[in-house]
Amino acid sequence: MMINMTTTRKRMIGWLLAAAALAAGGASAATDEPKKETPPPATAPKATVSAEQIDKLIGQLGDKDYYVRQRAQDELARLGFEAFDALSTATTHEDLEISARAKYLLRLMRVEWTVKSDPPEVQKLLRDYELHNAEERQARMHALAELPDGRGIAPLCRLVRFEKSLLLSKLAAVELLRSQVAGDPPKPAVIDAVRKVLSGCMRPSAAWLIAWTRLAANPETAIGDWSRLIDAEQDALRRAPNDSRPEIVAGLIRFQIARLKKLGKPDETMIAVRRLVDMERGDPDSLGELLQWLIEQKAWKAVDELAQRFAPRFATEPGLLYALAQSYAEQGQKDRAEETAGRALRLYPGKQQEPLSHHLIAAENLRRRGLFAWARREFEHVVAQGTAGDMLTIAALLGFSEMLHDQGEELDAAATLEKMVKSLDARKAQEADITGRTVNELRARMNFFHACHWEKKDDRVKRREYLDKALEADATDVDVLIACYRLAGQPAEYHAKIVELIKKTAAGLREQIAENPESPITYNQIAWLIGNTEGDFDEALKFSRKSLELSPDNGGYYDTLARVCYAKGELENAVKYQTKAIEMEPHSGLMQRQLEQFRKKLEEKKKP
Repeated sequence: MMINMTTTRKRMIGWLLAAAALAAGGASAATDEPKKETPPPATAPKATVSAEQIDKLIGQLGDKDYYVRQRAQDELARLGFEAFDALSTATTHEDLEISARAKYLLRLMRVEWTVKSDPPEVQKLLRDYELHNAEERQARMHALAELPDGRGIAPLCRLVRFEKSLLLSKLAAVELLRSQVAGDPPKPAVIDAVRKVLSGCMRPSAAWLIAWTRLAANPETAIGDWSRLIDAEQDALRRAPNDSRPEIVAGLIRFQIARLKKLGKPDETMIAVRRLVDMERGDPDSLGELLQWLIEQKAWKAVDELAQRFAPRFATEPGLLYALAQSYAEQGQKDRAEETAGRALRLYPGKQQEPLSHHLIAAENLRRRGLFAWARREFEHVVAQGTAGDMLTIAALLGFSEMLHDQGEELDAAATLEKMVKSLDARKAQEADITGRTVNELRARMNFFHACHWEKKDDRVKRREYLDKALEADATDVDVLIACYRLAGQPAEYHAKIVELIKKTAAGLREQIAENPESPITYNQIAWLIGNTEGDFDEALKFSRKSLELSPDNGGYYDTLARVCYAKGELENAVKYQTKAIEMEPHSGLMQRQLEQFRKKLEEKKKP
């Protein structure tokens, strides 16, 4: 039985981790906001004056004669975006008068970040872009980079060129590079799009992307240029740390490493890897992220070097220890891996909320990385040490049950959820407060897991028995309705009843959309329901695409889009979008099984 993980586990993961963070007493770090200045245009107009004339006017901004300075300023204001790049460079001029006037002129410029040809999801992400703080702007850059089919490339190039913050311009470029297939040169259409927007731009971030477009034509020269660009940015980080960040330099080095590996240059690759490791300063987040990346690259020597260099940090961070254990396991060092994982589990002992929250976060992180045996131990630790019915215990039971279901362990999933249902029943609770779901909704889910078990046993009677119990508990559960719809060998009146419930549930979801049109979950729910049963598949496709427009960085929503395409007979698109879903959720057993189904059907279609 296939279900959409977004409708179950993903709906719960956000508050699961939030609950853990709250219990740990954590607080979000504040981010300095840039001044909310009015921004720059989507594309630069064709120049009507030469670069030399613009440079002369900028020089006159520092003239001793006030009237000369003012005339130059007025002329540059009239030129507008023709002078944008030169003015951006002038903001760091050693002449404070020139620097101040250049900054003033840039503040006068207003950018239209979108063009008419931009798809709706781009329009939404860049709406009121200039009104957001630096953190939110970066989040939108990330979302643009995650858009499929290269839809975010041209908008990101606009941000590279016209974002007034040099730092954010660089972050936009790194996001674009990160989203590409590691180390690959861009396709001709992408090359044209990048050069169209960035031609003539003198910013370092533009130089990186232009260098990227040259990889295919002259790879050896281009990789040499890339090394020089990294050197320049590392120097800029030392000289002007407000205009760069270590992760920007690291992003450029990682791209270089991927390209060197593609070119078959192991010695140069290892030099670049060592340079990347040498940059690390031991921040837990960056250290963990680098460690995971090194594991993906199978750079085992670099992993060991990092673990030795930051041994005290590893000794107190479960995430780092588990990553180290993963590296040992992938090298076939099973005993060493288990010993290291055991050390991680023994960190944060006690039954208080704070230590248990650390174990809950570790469990979810391990699940997401596909380390299910260790995730299971962490979930079980929280359940065993926690108090029945409290926030963290409920969160652990929910997360654990969904992980087990995803991996096909249906009876264990049902038994895990049954513990919570019994606890809530004993308290005569009508709703699990932190989940926002009624006890009957949870009971329906529990019986659905039982039905999935009997489906695997090919026992229709038992499967029907548990699906009836699930329907009795909650007749609007989308996954239960789908399972009932697919139940073979049932009387016509039973099928008619299920179809009527599906129509009723779909109508209720449409009402929810009308009440809250910005909720991606509801669009996804109705698309998943129709795509797996019957109804207007074109409507389901529209709803699915809307969910991705609202939340483009979501593997579960691509899973739904693939299912709807499959229902419409668009098998190539079904395989395409299911593959995208798995790229984002690489360890989901349910998604993997659905991809196998789609591929098999596509192969059958291609047979003569």
